[in-house]
Amino acid sequence: MLKHIGVFIGYFVFYLWRKTLRIVYKNPEHLEQAYQKNKGIIYSIWHGDLFVVGCAGMKENKRRKIYILTSKSRDGELISRFLHKLGYGTVRGSSYRGGIGGFLSLHTNLKAGSNTALALDGSRGPRYEVKPGSILLAKTTGAILLPSAVHCSSKIRLNSWDRCEIPLPFSKCIINIGKPMEIPETINREELEQYRKSVEDCLRKLKGVEEK
Repeated sequence: MLKHIGVFIGYFVFYLWRKTLRIVYKNPEHLEQAYQKNKGIIYSIWHGDLFVVGCAGMKENKRRKIYILTSKSRDGELISRFLHKLGYGTVRGSSYRGGIGGFLSLHTNLKAGSNTALALDGSRGPRYEVKPGSILLAKTTGAILLPSAVHCSSKIRLNSWDRCEIPLPFSKCIINIGKPMEIPETINREELEQYRKSVEDCLRKLKGVEEK
């Protein structure tokens, strides 16, 4: 009962906060180009941008269902319930617990034409370092990687590994969308690393951080 009350209160606060934000897409034509390919889309972001992307994704979720990977922990259960309240679909698993099951569920959904959103630096970092799993997922499903990064006019930054950014009420939030990227199914391990580095460089550029 307390869990249900907590999710409801969280949703109410999130809804009011979201209403105050002004979310603007930069290069929205890249989003349309991704949809025109008629494949699943992997919204590719940094972990620290989750809050704003979660707000913007509520609108895109109505266009085509977005599935989010959540952990199998108790916290993951609460997050999953909250995401369902926002209209998202979820699959359970992470890089550390139930990773294979989560990967296979996302694989199935993407092959069926659904979308997903992934923090490419994972759930534990290091920050701004793309993990290879997202590249492998795009390679094996034919899904489109759509790199995106957030810039807010005013925000607080949490003291966490991802330096998560939470925009203050009435902030302007710009979501900088990169060009859609496809990963050929025939690439070998060395080429996969090259694509991983290319995606990482693109996301770093969109975010305005130096390339490694």
